[in-house]
Amino acid sequence: MPARILVADDEAVVRAGVAALCRALGYETIEASSGAQTLARSRAERPDIVLLDLSMPEGGGLEILPKLVTLDVPPAVVVLTGATGVATAVESMRAGASDYLQKPVRLETLDAALARILKTRAVVLERDRLRGELARLRSGPILGESRAIQQVLDTLARVAATPRTTVLILGESGVGKELVARAVHERSSRAHAPFVALNCAALSAALLEAELFGYEGGSFTGAASKGREGLIAAAEGGSLFLDEIGELERDLQAKLLRVLQERVYRPVGADTDRAMDVRILASTNRDLPTMVEAGGFREDLFYRLNVMSIRVPALRERADDILVLANHFLAHFQLEFGREYDGFSPEARRRLMEHHWPGNVRELRNAIERAALLAEGGILSADHLFPPSSNERALDGRTEGRASLGERLASELAPSDRSLASIEKAWILKVLSDSAGNRSQAARVLGVNRTTLYNKLKVYGLE
Repeated sequence: MPARILVADDEAVVRAGVAALCRALGYETIEASSGAQTLARSRAERPDIVLLDLSMPEGGGLEILPKLVTLDVPPAVVVLTGATGVATAVESMRAGASDYLQKPVRLETLDAALARILKTRAVVLERDRLRGELARLRSGPILGESRAIQQVLDTLARVAATPRTTVLILGESGVGKELVARAVHERSSRAHAPFVALNCAALSAALLEAELFGYEGGSFTGAASKGREGLIAAAEGGSLFLDEIGELERDLQAKLLRVLQERVYRPVGADTDRAMDVRILASTNRDLPTMVEAGGFREDLFYRLNVMSIRVPALRERADDILVLANHFLAHFQLEFGREYDGFSPEARRRLMEHHWPGNVRELRNAIERAALLAEGGILSADHLFPPSSNERALDGRTEGRASLGERLASELAPSDRSLASIEKAWILKVLSDSAGNRSQAARVLGVNRTTLYNKLKVYGLE
């Protein structure tokens, strides 16, 4: 389709002449004789370029130019004027014009300007399209056809309809708990307000309190002189997602409980409380009831958080969704890498379905990204997904490997003490022993940060 050019000039002879030049160059043209008509026709007919006269009734060029470039589908704007001087050109470009041409316009000059602008516009529009598509794929709907994920979606829909209800999202690492939290927010009446996320395991207790509640200026060493709003204030009217809530220190648990009970919070160093209107969404991969029994998590806070819970199934529990997710991720990386892929080979699909996926959806996504990088296009093979040079037991998660690990751990535990918490405790002790007591090294082996490991040592009395 030829590009569409809107010629905006209040002088009929000039307008007709410029439109004739555009048609001679192969473009489709529409015309407008005033500022108001230019805006109206731009909204209705979405031209690719507006050739805009600066002096028109009902809104001069510099008056309507900012409105043109902020339309839903903004045209490129080329200012046409009989005025001379650098100041006019600079003012036009600052207002958003793509180019500036003086009247009378020669055919060659107009041709070069339009061709250059359309080439740039095509690149920008394609970039914006890809960004939008990538954003959609990155944070799109929760995908899956399995019964397990459909149950999650059903619960999610019920929870979203109650915008004040606190929600606890449970599941292993990598299953997509934050995606579920975002979906609850986006399907609720709070969707117009912010969704703010905080990883409770990523910061020390002191920093976490300041980040969550904010602080008054000079309230502690290193505090900014003007103070700072916390994430609760940033989420006002919306939702606050507290990831890894099981890692929260006991004193902060008490403060969060007060927030949930009284709907108020107090910034660090402040003398008065502040009211809040925020829905709290929390997630954990920990067994909170066991932590409550061991004294590592407040029972009253657990019940406050667990008003409504959503358990996100592990990927091995929703095997019907593996290929759906794999194709989704492949489409994402096809756009991100600018390559063409033709799907997965039969052997690759078989291996995808047979793999245990201990890292869940996160591991699957990483495997598809690695395969997409290795393949560079075409059909992705099993070797792209599971390179033969890799450690097969770690990469493939084979059943026999998992069984031997389970047998070794079970052999170290009494028959009556084989709870998940006991197995976790035994494994932490083993890794610490193998690391000669080096906690930083043990944390790396366990795949957690040091704060998480210290909290687990405290919960299990291993300090």
